[in-house]
Amino acid sequence: MAGDDKAPPPLRPDIDTVPIEHEGQPMYLIQDPEELAPQGMAISPAGMLIASLLDGKRTMAEIAELFSQRAGTPFDAAKIKPIVAELEKLKLLDTDEVRAERRRILDAFKKNPVRKALIAGSGYPTPAIELAKFMGAFFRDPKGPGQPLADKPSKNAPPLGLVAPHIDLHRGGPAYAWAYGALADCPPPDAIVALGVAHASPNAPWTLTRKAYDTPHGPMSVDGELYDAISSELWYDPLDDEWVHRKEHSLEFQALWLKYLWRDKTPPWVPILCSTFERYSPDKPPSTVPSVEKALSGIGARLAQAGKKRRIMILAGIDLAHVGPRFGDDIKLGPETEKKIETEDRASLEHALKLDADAFYMSGVAGGQWRKVCGLSALYTALRWIKALSDGGSSQGRLLTYGQAPDPLGGIVSFASIEFPRP
Repeated sequence: MAGDDKAPPPLRPDIDTVPIEHEGQPMYLIQDPEELAPQGMAISPAGMLIASLLDGKRTMAEIAELFSQRAGTPFDAAKIKPIVAELEKLKLLDTDEVRAERRRILDAFKKNPVRKALIAGSGYPTPAIELAKFMGAFFRDPKGPGQPLADKPSKNAPPLGLVAPHIDLHRGGPAYAWAYGALADCPPPDAIVALGVAHASPNAPWTLTRKAYDTPHGPMSVDGELYDAISSELWYDPLDDEWVHRKEHSLEFQALWLKYLWRDKTPPWVPILCSTFERYSPDKPPSTVPSVEKALSGIGARLAQAGKKRRIMILAGIDLAHVGPRFGDDIKLGPETEKKIETEDRASLEHALKLDADAFYMSGVAGGQWRKVCGLSALYTALRWIKALSDGGSSQGRLLTYGQAPDPLGGIVSFASIEFPRP
């Protein structure tokens, strides 16, 4: 443990902090999205202020002095030591031990040809009988489609596109059932281009992987031909940030559902995680950014060409609004806020149903991006490529369901399921 004259390790820059209420008192929950830490840590506002001052350069004495200045009351540096000790014990500080553990995990991920199903067991059961019961219940849920999966397809062709949620199954399972129930009524496509959300949002707009996503029903293999076609239109190495696939859940849930539907008949896919376009396109559509537009158009053209010989489907695993204290908002939640979210979500979805990607994007960033549509970039990309496959945009989307769910730490998350039939 560092003394008053030594700087303790800095707080990890990759952790999440969430305001919560515990026994009527305001608190903060510090969480580790990489799951290097064995558990989260609830900390008082004063403790959170101390944690935020840990930069690896300030000594205990300097932190105590800064705390006194900001809090307006004298503060003893000795009180900082137990906070630092607990943070370090829970691996929430950027220590040599944590960095070594991170390197070990990432090296193992890079060497493994399979992306492990990391939510299996916690987010959904893995034994076949339990999983079938778990998934099947969503179809019978009052918010679900009310009918089981079709025994055999009644349609002759798979859709051009499908939009499903990526919220956890316990809250969004019935909405998934709407999307994948519609897909079960179709024969499988020949290949799938799947777009998920890179919540870690690295600099690259799109991050690919050649790794097969594992599921309880076997791995989702990657379509090498489509992978090469897509990556050839990018101005960077699409594997530079491949690490984001390790912990990202948005495509793991889609892989689970696809293999649940089709087992060994599941077609290969190209899994792509999308970063936040808003960082370089905050008030204009991404089509106005030359490098992004060139890639979107080039990939769209290659997909259209490949689509003349193979039935390709674009799949987007996205959620919509994220509003409330959990997401940094000082806003009162209730029926009025829920209605406002739904009204604006549905207006955005109307643009999506018409494959008007630019209008959809602009509706998402309107009003200072107050809804924080986390699937904005992924769905924008999906709409562009569905339109390319539809030979100019003759496919009209069909909204299957819309829903909202509370966040347990205070907030509202919305989502939808959409089918884009093949013309």
